[in-house]
Amino acid sequence: MALLRADFRLEPASCYVDARCPRYKVIVPAETDLAPLLPYLNAVAKVMYYDPGEPALVFKFQGFKVAVRRDNVQIGPVPDAEIGRRAKEKVEEFLEKVWAERENITPRHDPRTLPPPLEIYRLLPGTNCGQCGELTCMAFAVKLCALEAEPSDCRPLYEDPKFSDRRRELEAFFS
Repeated sequence: MALLRADFRLEPASCYVDARCPRYKVIVPAETDLAPLLPYLNAVAKVMYYDPGEPALVFKFQGFKVAVRRDNVQIGPVPDAEIGRRAKEKVEEFLEKVWAERENITPRHDPRTLPPPLEIYRLLPGTNCGQCGELTCMAFAVKLCALEAEPSDCRPLYEDPKFSDRRRELEAFFS
């Protein structure tokens, strides 16, 4: 059974679309109610937000933010319809795979929200060493919140035993 319809539309991803750097979101109508899929996605995807009451889930997938609601999936940002079509196909394949393998996945029903960057920053070493690839620990915290980096990218957090409690707390946010 298909979860998503074949058709999709592009909408501006922000109030103002710069012709030199267009940003759109792909909106794909659901073929069926997607709410039963969300606890399984919550268990396996890189989730940024999950509200089972709404129901809505936002996760990061291959560089795109994907929002799944009961009646549609939104993917973005994309620069044009062709990349939007390819992103839709990849996301649809992932959703279908999760749904097909749900018997082997323990669903996760608890709501999830990533903490703000300042809360994550307080768990980092604060050395601004740059080993993560960012100039400052605050910049790294922002990347973590956007799921553009992994906690393990902070080498001092993993190499220095005095940060082990902070590391475990940080990892709990991203598990």
